[in-house]
Amino acid sequence: MSTFVESTLTTLCLYVVVAQSWNLIGGLAGYASFGQVAFYGVGGYAVALLMLDASLSFWVALPLAALVAGAYGLLLGLPLLRLRGEYFAVATLVAAAATQALAAWQPAFTSQGAGLTITTVGTHQTTPYLGAGGFTLLFAGLAAFSVGVVAVLTHTRLGYALRVIRDDERLARAVGVRAGWTKLTAFAVSAALAGLAGGASAFRLVTVTPGQMFDPTITVLTIAMVVLGGAGTVFGPVIGAVALTALTTAVDAVLPSSRDLVLALVILAAVVFVPRGLGRSGHMVRLFAPLTELRRPRQRPLLR
Repeated sequence: MSTFVESTLTTLCLYVVVAQSWNLIGGLAGYASFGQVAFYGVGGYAVALLMLDASLSFWVALPLAALVAGAYGLLLGLPLLRLRGEYFAVATLVAAAATQALAAWQPAFTSQGAGLTITTVGTHQTTPYLGAGGFTLLFAGLAAFSVGVVAVLTHTRLGYALRVIRDDERLARAVGVRAGWTKLTAFAVSAALAGLAGGASAFRLVTVTPGQMFDPTITVLTIAMVVLGGAGTVFGPVIGAVALTALTTAVDAVLPSSRDLVLALVILAAVVFVPRGLGRSGHMVRLFAPLTELRRPRQRPLLR
């Protein structure tokens, strides 16, 4: 397999993980977060610091980084999830910017502007660098894991409660759904998945900086993939990630300078003409309905 193909597949799988992380809170719960990159960046810096300062193996640092990102999600979720709609979206955007500013301000994170460099060679390395093929396998595994997490959660009480909250939060509270706890749990799991993606990306990049790990473009692409594929579905984000990766690869090969413009036009057209996402449109529904449409858990009658 060529290096180009491996790099493209790795990027695709990375997109799947971050898209699924946003899908949990934005698609299932209906809370449009614009701060997903904050958890991505926290996961990346957690891996870098754990490998450098604590001399931990990458395989130990990665799950710990997911826990750190999840805990940060809990911390932010406590005040932010009291908001709704555009207020929540703006608050998460501000939280992401504040997190990036904090990382840039801390000398321990920036090393005088040079960023943190994970040791991957020599006697001080904790884990050998995986190489192109190794990272392709790693991100493929993370992508499968993220899809599995979303698929499992949607068939649990938590997934059903999230959909009720998305449709009518007042009704959800009226029928006994613990809305605050449900949203906070989903937000933490969403943050942990984003932290996994960021942690793996940090090891792949070797050198991490606030500008890389907290790039707002990551959030924009994440939301675009979910909307393009079908928010609130299990495999919709996968379809969106494949479509967006294929599009960016084709545009980079033909008109690299017009990449952002072409992406914006395509996403705008998709939102206007396929508002429910590719995974729920026309022939795609018949082909992928068993994969993309969420099956609601069988409900027991309230009265016997």
